[in-house]
Amino acid sequence: MQLVVFDFCETLVNFQSADRFVDYIIEKENYRKYRWLFQLNRVLTRLRVLAVTSKIWPELNPSKRLKLLQIKGISEQKIEQYAREFYDEKVMPNLIVPLYQLMQDHVKNGDYVMVISGGYAPYIKVFSEKHQVKAYFATEMAFAAGKLTGKFVGKDCLYGQKTVLLEQYLKDHTINYTRKIAYSDSISDLPLLQWADEAFVISKGQSQPWAKAYGFKEIIHN
Repeated sequence: MQLVVFDFCETLVNFQSADRFVDYIIEKENYRKYRWLFQLNRVLTRLRVLAVTSKIWPELNPSKRLKLLQIKGISEQKIEQYAREFYDEKVMPNLIVPLYQLMQDHVKNGDYVMVISGGYAPYIKVFSEKHQVKAYFATEMAFAAGKLTGKFVGKDCLYGQKTVLLEQYLKDHTINYTRKIAYSDSISDLPLLQWADEAFVISKGQSQPWAKAYGFKEIIHN
């Protein structure tokens, strides 16, 4: 049995899902309570404050944090409801079909398939449960008294945090596997790809030079 790890955004689906999920909720709820944060984000982006901050502290991800704060106060029940709707309306119509089929092939072959993502846990959970994924790891939204606080639980599930979570999971679970395989589109997942015994870079339309530079295999899709 192989241990197989798929990134989610632009690996299984053709978009970045975290901010898209927040925008989806804002639109559905017509939620404008924290619109000033949207304006602040725009100003900081225009002044390149966020770009500089992200370059110095890439794991901080201030733009993503400001975006999530825009739906502070939404109930946990509604977040779960919107996660199911987001899965139906946005995730499933935007699958990268060859990669989704590859994931299904791994499932049918009896491999231990996991999904890991900087996307938010509510809809990653829905996707994983519906497609026989053994475990998922994602950025967790924090709630207090049944309401979204606008913050993360722990660290954002990006960069080296992905391998930290995977290693902890493997310590907590006895899984007999022959090798580790990882699929991701992004160089930000370099720690994940180097952690695997066999790594595949997912590229849209054309090869990415860094994939060859690191000696990874590559899957190019349209």
